Amino acid sequence: MKEKFIEALKSVQNPTVNSSYDLQTWKAKAINIISRIYGDDSKQEEQIKEIKYQSYLSFGTIGGRNTPSTRSGGGNNGKKCEKQAQELIESFIYDLETFDIPEPKQTEKSGGINISLHQNQNQTVNVNVIWESIRDELKGSQLKEIEEIINDNDEPQSKKKRIFDKVKSFGTDVATNIIAGILTNPAIYGG
Repeated sequence: MKEKFIEALKSVQNPTVNSSYDLQTWKAKAINIISRIYGDDSKQEEQIKEIKYQSYLSFGTIGGRNTPSTRSGGGNNGKKCEKQAQELIESFIYDLETFDIPEPKQTEKSGGINISLHQNQNQTVNVNVIWESIRDELKGSQLKEIEEIINDNDEPQSKKKRIFDKVKSFGTDVATNIIAGILTNPAIYGG
């Protein structure tokens, strides 16, 4: 794999930069390769992003009939960008050849854990609300029949159909009242 990364880096090692567009195109290609090697938002990616293209205005004087016009300035820093790009890619290749492919870095996102815990707590409350609504509408023997179906080792689709058929056999009012009880319970909405 290391050889493929080195080959890919060599393919972008010598860019031609005559415009901002040329540099942006090269950066996109280089960052795609770098992010595969070092991961997203790496220092190497930042180094590539720091290469900036500039064009310079020309200025001068325009002479009269017998005086030549003089212009100075103008151009761009395309050659400097090319040199920076080439040296960066060379350093990445040297890094791979010397130290091999780096281990991926694990980034911890503390917000994800809190969100996950919150969601699990909400799901527990919601399941309890559902069971509460079912218990309120079913007789003891009916509830036992539903629990037996839930505890069977059948496939989820099979359980779903069996529960549907069983609740339907209890009468349409029972199913309607269960749904109404769930939907009107304030715990569903965080109340």
